[in-house]
Amino acid sequence: MCLSIQIYPKFTYFHTVKSYYLILLLILGACSLSPDQETSLNKAMTMYINARNEGGVTAYVAYTHPAAVAHYTALGDSVFKSRYDLSAVNDNPFLKDGTILEIESEGSRLHIKYSFVSLAPLYSDERSKEVYLFAISEDNGESWFFIDEEDYFDTDIIKEKDRLIK
Repeated sequence: MCLSIQIYPKFTYFHTVKSYYLILLLILGACSLSPDQETSLNKAMTMYINARNEGGVTAYVAYTHPAAVAHYTALGDSVFKSRYDLSAVNDNPFLKDGTILEIESEGSRLHIKYSFVSLAPLYSDERSKEVYLFAISEDNGESWFFIDEEDYFDTDIIKEKDRLIK
């Protein structure tokens, strides 16, 4: 009986698989944030969500994307106040458990899509639901602004050509 060992096919397979892992790592690395970007994003996101959840209108507006703020300002004081009113904080949904769903970059621009659980007020008939927010940086992650999904996809606020996430 003759025992033959075929090393070459396994060797080729190993190198093929290894190159696929390398390509996958390069793709994942290109779509991730640097530690400094991640730190900056987490700090800004915490400030934004805390302001929204706790009724801090000034911080909420300050961390909202300037194009959205300008849009609602142009519609008049009553529309602006209605859009950013947090005075009845107990009646507003509470956002928690943010998860990054998608990261897109182009030059120094970064757009990140988040999913949050929106908890309805206890005495409300509404149910908890998933809501989407977008984090946008124009300076390679040094500063961040946030925008709701409906505003991100509103062409009066963010032009389609300026959206990195479709």
